[in-house]
Amino acid sequence: MIELASFAGRHALGLMVMTLLVAECVAYGALTFGRARVATFHAGVVTGVVVMIAAAAGFAMVTHALLNGAALNSFDLAFARDLSVAVPRDVKHVFAVLTHLGDPWWLAVCCTAGVIALLVRRNLLLACALAAASGGNGLLNMTLKQSIQRARPDYDTAFASVHSWSFPSGHTSGSLATYGAIAYVLVRSLPARWRLPVIFIAVALVGVIAWSRLMIGVHFASDVLAGALSSTAWLTACVLSAEWLRRRALNR
Repeated sequence: MIELASFAGRHALGLMVMTLLVAECVAYGALTFGRARVATFHAGVVTGVVVMIAAAAGFAMVTHALLNGAALNSFDLAFARDLSVAVPRDVKHVFAVLTHLGDPWWLAVCCTAGVIALLVRRNLLLACALAAASGGNGLLNMTLKQSIQRARPDYDTAFASVHSWSFPSGHTSGSLATYGAIAYVLVRSLPARWRLPVIFIAVALVGVIAWSRLMIGVHFASDVLAGALSSTAWLTACVLSAEWLRRRALNR
């Protein structure tokens, strides 16, 4: 495992590109499934529940491995050490700028602007879905951080200055929940031709923010993975709830 972590750290930039491509392919597959005639509402609900349960279970497994053994910590340290050496300093500076797209204050601005715009258009359901996804995830992440209280890795303060707990990654979690919810709102609001670009942009944005936390050294790999998993479970729950309420309103 240590050799694998070191290898991944030395090839972090290539691994980032590969994971982003895989994520885009998954997003494309999900959109294609959603457009298919066989994708009934009930099939979509079952798929969403499976995703939610799998993400929650994955988070539980990562947390258990962190709290009940040294293997995950050793992996994280080896990955972080080799990544720090392999990634050029100029590249780190670029990611130090990009990471601010996941800052809590900016996500709050995006969420608030979106909610206001939806309320102006009298779309209360989507406004509540966006607020619940972004704001609720923020509360969930703070609760998890305080419960686990993992210290951050030793990082170069030239790239960032953070004072909160490390696990799970708040930038990863928050960006996935907020940009994911915004993408959901746009998919429900815009013409069909805009759906694929919206989803691709959201996936790329979240992926870059998640990787930026590793590139500037303020999080361990398991922090980022856990943040993505917890947020996926929460966002899926919010989207499923919104879709159920939407269908109920249509059937009245």
